[in-house]
Amino acid sequence: MAVFGQFRGHVGVFAVLSFVVGVAGCGSSSGARTAAYGGTAGPSPAGTQRTIKVPDSFAEYTRVTSADAERVIQDIRKAQAQQNPVFAAKMKIAVFQRHGDAHQRIAFIGLAAGDHPTIAQELRRNPPKTEVDSALAAMPLSGPKDYPAGPLGGALRCAPGSRGGAGCAWADGSTVGVVAGSAPSADELARTTLALRNAAER
Repeated sequence: MAVFGQFRGHVGVFAVLSFVVGVAGCGSSSGARTAAYGGTAGPSPAGTQRTIKVPDSFAEYTRVTSADAERVIQDIRKAQAQQNPVFAAKMKIAVFQRHGDAHQRIAFIGLAAGDHPTIAQELRRNPPKTEVDSALAAMPLSGPKDYPAGPLGGALRCAPGSRGGAGCAWADGSTVGVVAGSAPSADELARTTLALRNAAER
């Protein structure tokens, strides 16, 4: 069972993330989808265990700390706590805004192997593409495809939202992260996700 896969069918993190995506312009979904996406992924270097630290800013984005952003973060954490309090407590969650434009927001959720032994066990057990598929299948997306994962390795896949916007997920055996929200295209959100990953993963 993938780290994020266990949340399917529940009012958990990705059900709430669908709400976040709706706020950010990517539509919403009342249920989860399951799909198998082709492609291969390269593993992160052997023995590597990295962590995630949410940056205050990266590329053209700045972290939003307003009351409404905090409410979204708390809603995600509270919903997940009903399913898995440990994961809820360990999740790195943030909302980012591009160039101060409230219409260009993205939400980020990440977990790392070092956060908890259960997370480490799941990430060791499942290949990166399984983690990525699990995350993307829970969002209202269509036509996901592989993108270059960059120097950190693993898998990166993104797809346009079925009602606008886009969503991306990466995994590398040590971390797993999801980015979703307003974006002109999946290609652009892939570039944004890679920039966020490079800034957050250590």
